[in-house]
Amino acid sequence: TLTANAIADDTGVYLFGSAGQSDFDVSKSDVDSTYFSPSDAGLYSSSLDTTDTAYKVGAGFQLSKNFGLEIQYIDLGQLEYKANIGNGAANLKSTAEVSGGGLSLVGTLPLENFSVFGKVGYQSLKTEIDQKITSVVGDASANDSNTDWSTSYGLGGAYALNESVSLVAEYERYTDVSDSGDDVDLLSAGVRYN
Repeated sequence: TLTANAIADDTGVYLFGSAGQSDFDVSKSDVDSTYFSPSDAGLYSSSLDTTDTAYKVGAGFQLSKNFGLEIQYIDLGQLEYKANIGNGAANLKSTAEVSGGGLSLVGTLPLENFSVFGKVGYQSLKTEIDQKITSVVGDASANDSNTDWSTSYGLGGAYALNESVSLVAEYERYTDVSDSGDDVDLLSAGVRYN
């Protein structure tokens, strides 16, 4: 994903780091149905936070002016669900945090100091689930984790400040990141060093 003039022969290794906001494609009603039945309506109130700060770091190799490979580690942040049961008699908090890494194929169209790119990849993502219930009769907790392979794809642009440093912005989607088949979107910006 280098611009045409970033490296004279259009090939080479680069490092990158980006940060931004993730958004889990999960509805509150779906999470509610995991813990409660329709007959429980009115006995609880709940909230769901689907966005979090996310980041990624990695390295790439520009095979030619138009094609490259990237390997990365990514932390997509966490999904947080809270429920108040029986007017405060009990409280439930459940979080799902997703991180992992993988490999992407990147196609680039260089335009002077600017370039646009698209990517498709395959990622191994681990989801760690933590659940805790606090109540007037005591507390309980549980945790679980699973690792799934996820297809990722994205679009972005890069602007070369000089031959070594580029600014990058991109949108990506990571599909089926957990057993429930949820997707996660990531909008990020960062720096690439050639």
